[in-house]
Amino acid sequence: MGADHRMFPAPWAGLKGFVAHDWVKYSGERSLSDVARAMCEARGIQDGDSLIGCSLGGMVACEITKIRRIPTLHLVGSAVAKDEISGLLAALHPLAQVAPLELIRLSAGKLPSELTQMFAGLDADFVRAMCRAIFKWEGLGTTGTKVYRLHGRKDRVIPPPAKCDLLLEGGHLISMTHAAECVKFVQLT
Repeated sequence: MGADHRMFPAPWAGLKGFVAHDWVKYSGERSLSDVARAMCEARGIQDGDSLIGCSLGGMVACEITKIRRIPTLHLVGSAVAKDEISGLLAALHPLAQVAPLELIRLSAGKLPSELTQMFAGLDADFVRAMCRAIFKWEGLGTTGTKVYRLHGRKDRVIPPPAKCDLLLEGGHLISMTHAAECVKFVQLT
C-alpha cells in the first residue's frame, strides 16, 4: 500500500511503452473503484492500455478493467478477490485504524532501503482507507480482460492462488526481487 514506482526496477523499463505510476494524492477515496477512477483520470489510463499491477495496485487494476476496455492485465503478487488475502491479515486489518502509522512512517524514513523509503512516503489516511476497502471489495468478477497471474511461492501477504501462470521462488515483492523473470514472462504473453 505504501509502494510507488520503485516497485518496478530497471528491467521493467525494457517493456515497450511501460510507465510505472505512483498513487494519486489521496482525496478521501473509500473504495478500490474510487481509486481506480482517480488513477484513470490522473494518469490517463485509456481503453486499449494493458496493465500490470502489484498487490493493492493489482486489485485497483482489476477495478480499472470495469471502467476501461483493458485487453491484458498482469497481476504480480496480487488478488482477484478479498478471500485470496492472508487469513491472518484479514483478521488483523481492523488494527490499521488504530495503529500509529505516522510514527512508524517517520521511523522507517531513517532506515536505508527502497522499501523503507517507500513506506516513509505513504499517506496513513490512504492506508487506513484501503485496509477497509480491500475487505469490502467485490473482486474482479467476470471480465473480457485476459488476466495473467505471477506470484511468489513464499508470498505470505497474498498466498499463491491455485492457478498461477508464473510461480517464482520469492515472496510478496517479486516485481522487485524477480523483476527480470517477471518482465520476460510479460514479454512472452
